Amino acid sequence: MSRTTNMRSANIKAGLLATASSVALLGYIFGAGEALAASGDQPLIWIEIGGQAERTNTSPELFTPPFFNVAAPIVLSTLTDAQKFPPYSTGFDGKISFQPEVSSWIFSAAIRYGRSNSTHLLHHQTAGFPTFHYTLVGKYAKREPVRKVFADAPVTARETHGVLDFQAGKDVGLGMFGAHGQSIVSAGVRFAQFTASNNTTFHARPIYTLGPARTSPGKYKSAHPDHYFMSNTAVLHSERNLRAVGPSLSWAASLPIAGNGSSAELNFDWGINAAVLFGKQQARVHHQTTGYVYHATGGPFTLNKHTSHYTNPPVDLNRSHTVSMPNVGGFAGVTFRYADAKVSFGYRADFFFGAIDGGIDRRKSENRGFYGPFASVSVGFP
Repeated sequence: MSRTTNMRSANIKAGLLATASSVALLGYIFGAGEALAASGDQPLIWIEIGGQAERTNTSPELFTPPFFNVAAPIVLSTLTDAQKFPPYSTGFDGKISFQPEVSSWIFSAAIRYGRSNSTHLLHHQTAGFPTFHYTLVGKYAKREPVRKVFADAPVTARETHGVLDFQAGKDVGLGMFGAHGQSIVSAGVRFAQFTASNNTTFHARPIYTLGPARTSPGKYKSAHPDHYFMSNTAVLHSERNLRAVGPSLSWAASLPIAGNGSSAELNFDWGINAAVLFGKQQARVHHQTTGYVYHATGGPFTLNKHTSHYTNPPVDLNRSHTVSMPNVGGFAGVTFRYADAKVSFGYRADFFFGAIDGGIDRRKSENRGFYGPFASVSVGFP
């Protein structure tokens, strides 16, 4: 069995672009930060860009054609393992916030986007049972084994997710931790979009059986003249998406743990968020299975062969449902602030419940979660 997983070149290009942008922004930060601090002005606008290495829980329903009921265990393992979605995605995000002078109100707009692409090609074949060739003088030579049970499973999968937030918040302070603590309670609107697509093709000989060994005189004879096998092809194409919007609430806090607030400072940050989103969940699914059955009985001179073909009618489904989707998340991390610039590191998670219709023949709501370490850089403008 072999597996080849190829991430699309677009992810690589996007990663390189994000790295280059971060380097350029850091150069600007440390070049302009001292000048901003010297002016004594507090930033009115903050611009932030960042990225996240996200773990996902994408797991749509497995495609199990009818021949799975008789397939050898190694065939089942090959065909099911090939259907696993990529466990990681690359995430990028940006945010702009505005705080009027002499005000504790903060207005912000944020976007987060992530995607993953993969191609799996799993293959298995067994050497099968040998047959024998007999000569007139009784000597025989073992023929080369031919493949009996086999499975080929090329599968491509793609997943994207995007979240857009508009919020207005107020800094209510962290009185118990001192005047420099920040505690922002925000309310607003969240928009989320999820897409997933899958293209699967199975070629398999899921079963191959031999009858009892036979011996009979003659120039040629077969050790196992009775045999039966089945060959199948199955395809699945699916596209799934959700677009939803609804009210959101969040709380974000920051506490200085080292440094001087007027120059360099190290903060500990944490926060939680919640939303209820309303939208439309859609799924388009096509699948079909064909088969070929061969059955041979009798000795080398009385061989009876029977073949049959079957084609299951294609299944085409187009489902659409209106849903309400709860969403909760949170983060924790540290921020180093130098003058009017910030560099942040931490861990973030967001979970959306009942986000995607992951079913094949029937609707099956499945959760989506994205969680992992993140990093961002921010710069303030007076």
